Amino acid sequence: MRSEVRADQSTRWRIVGAGGFVLTLAPHALTGRDIDEARTFRVLALDAETLQARMDSPCDPDVGSRHVLELHADVEPMLGQIARVVPSPSGPLIDYAVREVPLQALRELLTLMDRLTARGLAVQNDVALPREREIIVEPRRVREVVRALMANRCPARAVAEQGRILTKLVPADIVPELPLPLEWETDDDVVPEAPFFIEIVSHFSIFRFAAGRTETRGDRMATAVPVHVERARHRAWVRARPRDGEGFISFFHPRWPELRIRRPLVDVSFDGVAFDTKRLTDVLYPGLAIEDLAIQWSDRERFDFKGIIRHVGRPGNGSGEDVAGIGLVPRSADDAGRWRDHVQRLLCPNTRADGRFSAQIWELLDRAGYFSLSGKSERDFLPQKARFGEFSRLIARSPTLGSQVVRTSARGVDGSVAAIRPYERSTFFYQTARHPSHGANGSNGEGGTARGRILRDIHLDVMTRTYRDSPNTDWLMAIVQESARFPRLAYYDVPRRYVDSGRAFILPVRPMQMTIAAGVAPPAGRVAGAPQANAHAACGPATDEERTLVCDVLARSRNPIYLDALDLVPARFELAQISESWRQAGLLRKREVLVARTTQEGPVAAAIVDLVDDGVHLFGLLDAVRIVPLRDHASPNESLLRLLEGARQFYEAYQKTTFTYYLEGEGGVERALGAGFQDMGSAFLILLRWELVPEMLEQIYQVAAPRDLPPLPPAAP
Repeated sequence: MRSEVRADQSTRWRIVGAGGFVLTLAPHALTGRDIDEARTFRVLALDAETLQARMDSPCDPDVGSRHVLELHADVEPMLGQIARVVPSPSGPLIDYAVREVPLQALRELLTLMDRLTARGLAVQNDVALPREREIIVEPRRVREVVRALMANRCPARAVAEQGRILTKLVPADIVPELPLPLEWETDDDVVPEAPFFIEIVSHFSIFRFAAGRTETRGDRMATAVPVHVERARHRAWVRARPRDGEGFISFFHPRWPELRIRRPLVDVSFDGVAFDTKRLTDVLYPGLAIEDLAIQWSDRERFDFKGIIRHVGRPGNGSGEDVAGIGLVPRSADDAGRWRDHVQRLLCPNTRADGRFSAQIWELLDRAGYFSLSGKSERDFLPQKARFGEFSRLIARSPTLGSQVVRTSARGVDGSVAAIRPYERSTFFYQTARHPSHGANGSNGEGGTARGRILRDIHLDVMTRTYRDSPNTDWLMAIVQESARFPRLAYYDVPRRYVDSGRAFILPVRPMQMTIAAGVAPPAGRVAGAPQANAHAACGPATDEERTLVCDVLARSRNPIYLDALDLVPARFELAQISESWRQAGLLRKREVLVARTTQEGPVAAAIVDLVDDGVHLFGLLDAVRIVPLRDHASPNESLLRLLEGARQFYEAYQKTTFTYYLEGEGGVERALGAGFQDMGSAFLILLRWELVPEMLEQIYQVAAPRDLPPLPPAAP
């Protein structure tokens, strides 16, 4: 699991405004110095275990002294111990640790704080601060997001400004020709009075926008297209929703062991669950640590955890008045493994990655037109077919390196996508294909599996497996053809939004491929135009000093994201750790560095030559050559051709049939074509921080949304 449960996530109520209340310290101390008269304090903040107050009158309280605290007439007195005193010109700040709170007193305190919150006199800090937040203002994107949320029929609610839920909503229709085109079905036909906010709960994020006015159309409520939409993501990963009565959480309350709590689960993830609760009955609050809890699934399977309550609020879906979220830490490796597999099955019930579908994937790639890209045919890939099948089996046994995911139906494999970790901290996503019989709006006649559902399912599965099994992944990596519609929408648009903040990098590239099969390479089996070696110029493996020089030049000339993601930093330049991981999986991973030299100038250019096993990437995009000039004034043509010829010989020694030379930057296409390379078209190398992958999945869910609702009209100029 990627995150640990931390015990420092308790939240507090802050007392605000002149309508707060005071704390009375009884005129006797249980320990420490006696107090001759009652003291009053202005309460600033409190929760179920701590209280902070400012003393109104001069006093020098002892740290460690224990006092009876009379908080309010409606709350039974509690025992508190001074944990810290902070001097202040307006009176000392005192932090109390609240001890031995009677159960009834805490229930009274929670009731009181609810009352003060409703009156605007207290504010509860949000324990679950958003991991990502953005305001979407671009009109085209606002309309695309809202239409996708409506088409996906995401659950929604109308809420007052203070957060109180007015009614539940279900997206119903879009009538683009009307001024208020968004139509909603309301809970119990209740139409709230505007203005209010609409919150839509998507797979990762909550989208929120204002509804300034409404109208009623039959049994539906209509609202306008928002001017802007706020998106907030609280969760690290998507959660699965169990069926009613399928899963329960149970534990004894750690402060009042006489309370045994057993509640139905609302949703589950690898790192935590949410469950229905009755707050005043269960007396749960953020920061409460639970050392021993169990999750029971359909009376068949039990998982044991430790946990900490992260939040309590928002109505639940079953017997509870609220919903509580809890972070989980498995009590054993067996619990951890069984829970990971269990959640994976719940999240992705229609997909598999067990290595038994290589023949069906090959057929799918052929039918989907994958083999015909860049002017090729299936015949060009047949030498890799046997190794492709072997790779499918090997990667299924090595989940930390990647996966090959399929979505199946009664007709066979409907869709497939692969992921592989070619670098220590980057996972590369590639070879996406779906069955060509699924149109944008159609179904296959077997359960209504449409194109969008296939693409959503396979991407959720392959990225969830990476999240689950490759915790060292820092970067998502992809190569996107400029002309490919879905990959651009899915893999390009989101990283583009994060380039300026340094959380993504997009590099225009031009993959040029050399075929080195017999009879296809340039005359004499060489890179066309490559000069013969002579006494004045040579090309060969880099020395240790030259490798250091290459790393120094890269550090000065390339983006740090690019260097980190492609293991082009000194600590990982040799690929020692990742190559060993591949070897243990039965796969080959290697890097060679070639250097072109002249007698006058020494090293003038280098080629970084990466190699992976056959069958990993059928188009050979990971058998990659990248050229690094080492002298600004050196003539590039002769050294380039020498390096490419050296790379060709390197790949030929490993019986490779193709390799790819990446042009990074402007120019060089004609020179590469003249050397015998095939132009594979303009593309982008995409690198995105892994913590932003949920944003990419959110985008995929939007791009793949059903097309049964019309698009929203463009914004007025």
